[in-house]
Amino acid sequence: MIQVLERAEKILTYLSENRKREVPLTEIADNLDINRATCANILKTLRELGLIEQMSYRKGYILGDKIYSIAGVENDPDRLKFLLKPLIDNLCKEVNESVMLTVIRDDQRYHIYNAEAYHALQAKIIYQMGVWQATTAKVIIAQYDDKKLDDFLKLVGMPGDVWPEIKNRRDLDEALEEIRKNRCFTVINNHFACMAAPIFKNGEVIASIGYYLPDVRLTDTTRPILEAKLEEAAEKADALLG
Repeated sequence: MIQVLERAEKILTYLSENRKREVPLTEIADNLDINRATCANILKTLRELGLIEQMSYRKGYILGDKIYSIAGVENDPDRLKFLLKPLIDNLCKEVNESVMLTVIRDDQRYHIYNAEAYHALQAKIIYQMGVWQATTAKVIIAQYDDKKLDDFLKLVGMPGDVWPEIKNRRDLDEALEEIRKNRCFTVINNHFACMAAPIFKNGEVIASIGYYLPDVRLTDTTRPILEAKLEEAAEKADALLG
């Protein structure tokens, strides 16, 4: 094997094994026993090819979008969490409410990251549940085009009893259209409120960001602030993801 290709493969493997964090050049070079100048040149070429990314000057490296695209896993949850964690942590501090990053896998909604605020009265966040039960999933589904929604319904079926207002496909289309009208969608039920907004990558919805809190903290004063901050965070997430 050509030596430079072997070294490039070792670097990509090392970044994959450590993909939950940024990895500095010195660590890569020293752990793989590659001269630092040589390592820097290989990293530069890999970055130019889109196979790795450097978050900012003098920061460490992570795998790039092209690697995930080649592997057929364009929206890796670990990468998504890594990129958006600082934004979510900051939002949590700003509004002092727990913030969730959510994705859909098959017929389930998963929280892949939570930044938790601390109150005497706190809503319990459930890691996994059916998509039709979750506001954070509905805002994602509402952004599907007709074909994607058709394919999704073949996989998961209609909501049934978990969303009793939906009796047929027409009801579902109208409900999803209502959700789609605003970037932020809010549901209040059984003394708890959930707010959620979709996150896009290159124009395609891939996740959502949201709060879950007791409705006593959702007042005429706090609600518009929370919604505006959530919409702002979602827009920043879109920009980060491209």
